[in-house]
Amino acid sequence: MSIQKVEKGVYKIRWREGGRQKGLNVHGSHELVKKILRKKLSARDENRHLDIKREVNFRMSGLIDRYWEQYASKKKSQDREKSILEGIRDELGQLFVREVDGAGVQSWYQGLTETKGLSAGTAVRHFNVMHHMMAKAATIWSKDTGIDRNPADAVEVKRPDDQRDRHLNTEEIEGMKAALDEKMYRKAGKGINQTFFRLRLIVLIALTTGMRKAEIFGLNWSDLLYREELIAVRAKLKGGKMRYVPMPAELALEFKRYPAVFGEDRIFPPEPGTKRERQRVDKSFETILEMAGIKDFRFHDLRHTFASWYMMNGGDLYELAKILGHSNIKMTERYAKLAKSHIAKTGSTAREMWRLMEGKKPEQLQGTV
Repeated sequence: MSIQKVEKGVYKIRWREGGRQKGLNVHGSHELVKKILRKKLSARDENRHLDIKREVNFRMSGLIDRYWEQYASKKKSQDREKSILEGIRDELGQLFVREVDGAGVQSWYQGLTETKGLSAGTAVRHFNVMHHMMAKAATIWSKDTGIDRNPADAVEVKRPDDQRDRHLNTEEIEGMKAALDEKMYRKAGKGINQTFFRLRLIVLIALTTGMRKAEIFGLNWSDLLYREELIAVRAKLKGGKMRYVPMPAELALEFKRYPAVFGEDRIFPPEPGTKRERQRVDKSFETILEMAGIKDFRFHDLRHTFASWYMMNGGDLYELAKILGHSNIKMTERYAKLAKSHIAKTGSTAREMWRLMEGKKPEQLQGTV
């Protein structure tokens, strides 16, 4: 670029654009000429950016392949991510990445619930994969994809509030514990039923600590701090921060009764030969619920049960947030109302839970739930 004086009050400006030299005569002061040249260069740069976006023809199918190879295939949830990515490929794979704007992502996201019938929570998990993939497309792969902003940022995501209030009452807690104890043994004195022996400990952990299912499956024997009466929760969920939850003596005894797998630090390793890291308890847990006569209940409601009884026993809301691993106190405030209309503090919530399961009702608990 250059500015040359042609005559008094007339200047010629030159700049390069689109691989060609351009020039223009400008009448006015030298300051005005410089200002006009800056505008020309700015317009050139904007046009160059748009030209690049128009010229890049990188398809979504190629983006999906790259994202799978570099990110999704390395995750523990790779099976689920593979399925989600294939769903995106079926719907958007033939489009260029630059064609998938905010409206396109919004339409795809809405179709997950309205057309495919997925639950709100499942749709959010699908969206999270899309958002992460498009974030990479707009940053480290922007030269290939032709986009520099994540179109998924423009989408309003309806995350399930999960304000479900279902928790077990006194009789249901007793019934669940009785069913777990009964199902732990095979009929006709044929020994321990390993499936339900395992489920029994998993349920007892959830009910007396408030841990999430995935956190329980992620437990190692080395996470049990018997001397401190604590469990270290190292599972990388909800922010990936490690926290500690109380371990009552009764639960510690249950851990000591449970056999470890030789050469395996995990308390609940996947069964030999299984292809998936993800573990489930759905069918066996449904059997226990049916035996105990408990309706409209999910495994995650065991966490709600712990939190509800914690507050009904006069627990502190901020301490509960730490135990549950909530990053925002607003997530815990849903339990605050339970503290006002129920029993005063009677000791350790976990210990009260054990008393309830064993049918030992403290006088203060009679008729409160």
